[in-house]
Amino acid sequence: MSRLRGISVSIALALLMVVIPSFANENSVVRFDDVPEDHWAYAAVNELRTLGITDGIGNNRFGLGLEIKRSEFVTYLVRLMKWETVTPEKGSFTDNVDPSKWYYPYVETAYRNGVIPEGVDKFRPEDPITREEMAIMLVNALGYGGLAQSLNSFGSDFDDVSENEGYITIAKDFGIIKGVGDNKFKPYDTARREEAAVMMMRMYEKISTPVKELHAFYAIRSYPQINYIPYMNSVSFGWSRMEFDCDEGRVVLNTASSGGNDFYIPEGFTEPFNLARESNVSAQLMVYADNNSIVCPDGEEIPLLEYILTRPELRKQAVSLIAGHVNNTVKEGISISFDGAVIDFESMKGERLKNAFNDFLRELKQELDVSGKKLYVAVHPKRIPGREYYDAYDYKTIGQIADRVILMAHDYYAKKLTEAEMKAGYVLTPLTPEDELYYALKAITDRENGVSDPDKILLQISFDSVQWNVRNGEVLNDEPLKLGYDRIYQKLSSGADVYYYPINGNPYMEYTDETGQVRTVIWYENSESVSDKIRLAKMFGVNRISLWRLGIIPDYENTGGKNIKLDIWQSILNGTAKR
Repeated sequence: MSRLRGISVSIALALLMVVIPSFANENSVVRFDDVPEDHWAYAAVNELRTLGITDGIGNNRFGLGLEIKRSEFVTYLVRLMKWETVTPEKGSFTDNVDPSKWYYPYVETAYRNGVIPEGVDKFRPEDPITREEMAIMLVNALGYGGLAQSLNSFGSDFDDVSENEGYITIAKDFGIIKGVGDNKFKPYDTARREEAAVMMMRMYEKISTPVKELHAFYAIRSYPQINYIPYMNSVSFGWSRMEFDCDEGRVVLNTASSGGNDFYIPEGFTEPFNLARESNVSAQLMVYADNNSIVCPDGEEIPLLEYILTRPELRKQAVSLIAGHVNNTVKEGISISFDGAVIDFESMKGERLKNAFNDFLRELKQELDVSGKKLYVAVHPKRIPGREYYDAYDYKTIGQIADRVILMAHDYYAKKLTEAEMKAGYVLTPLTPEDELYYALKAITDRENGVSDPDKILLQISFDSVQWNVRNGEVLNDEPLKLGYDRIYQKLSSGADVYYYPINGNPYMEYTDETGQVRTVIWYENSESVSDKIRLAKMFGVNRISLWRLGIIPDYENTGGKNIKLDIWQSILNGTAKR
């Protein structure tokens, strides 16, 4: 990553995580004389002044209607991102060589932080900036230049955009820049100062808004992090799995460990549940089921969820069981009542199952509403066009029915390598590639086919890892090995080499065994990659986060003077409204 762009962006955004009111106090700011109160850019222009980004052009005038120069625009950006300015002895451009020029340090700082592309001789500080150039600089300032270039091949939504499509697409998808009507963008038109002000404030409000809801799952050995529950806004207990009893021909909600069920009510279950209650944390019952599970009625093998959801009588049984357990779950003579349900039905495909799932959710929501209970629904992500995915999740309809929608945009890595991939030494298997996460967020927030209210959406972050062992250029294991974060922490502390390129979405470490023959590559999450995911979600208006799961969230201090960036829990807390 060139010129430490990722580091600079992360530092700037960490500073911006401080909660600052998005609108200026009406009585605390001297208003510009040339911007009427009824002007469409009035609020944005005066917010810029409040934040110290601009003081106008003199004589208490903002310069309404004037074109904005390239030097002025990068100055806005540098101040908005709160980058420390640099003043090198030698300028980076042939027309930016005089340190006495007011814009000299801002141009150099913008260049240092990747705002201005490399390989350009002149900056043209006095030229008016074009709409295309603004999009490029804004996207680069946010650290998404690599992503933009990868999206160029997908074309543009605008009829008049044929270059730098990825940059303009990202700026549009983030809601920072809009078209001019008739499906036009007019990339080569210049921009006015007030237009730049509005873009800046759209960007600022997205990156400075704290996480509104922090949700986590308590399931499968979560007790070691039970003390994290009070920091949550909501917690869902993974204590049930939906099954089908072939012998009796009925739906079962299994809350015991029988049948290899990982999602059961553990001993001492009242301790975490009561802690949630005492901490005023909303508590849901998670209901898990996987469509890959096979039932055998009359000897016929059919996927579990397809069998249950497409049969009204079985669907009714499932609804009744779930609502009943939400209202009154009994174990060891102790009765508890949850605030709602989380439906985690996975691996579903096809139009028929999509429609059946919608019917099930409507019926369940109607039943839960009787007792005032909430409904959360976990969904698989849509993937980049041309890639297969679980498509039985109707975002639009689910968003209309559910109180919350959890986007499970993780675990993209290869589950099994082909023989050819192993021989080629293929290890480029990030957990959450940036382009996949981008597309997943874009799809679920789509105005026509996505969840209409992005405030209902939670981005889920999972703490997995993937390990490959390589010898003589060939991968030794065809399936990924898993390494716990205790071991990852040990490896990082002992000096493993770490690489992080935001386009991958995850860092990876490398080290060689004692023999020098086997090279190990491990993909994992760290505080930087998690912060980047949360930031990307915010750009789409998604300010709620879900964590899978308590018990495995990395929370390690640096050791030996090394910044190993496994203080993920603290990093998440620093960006939440509930602290």
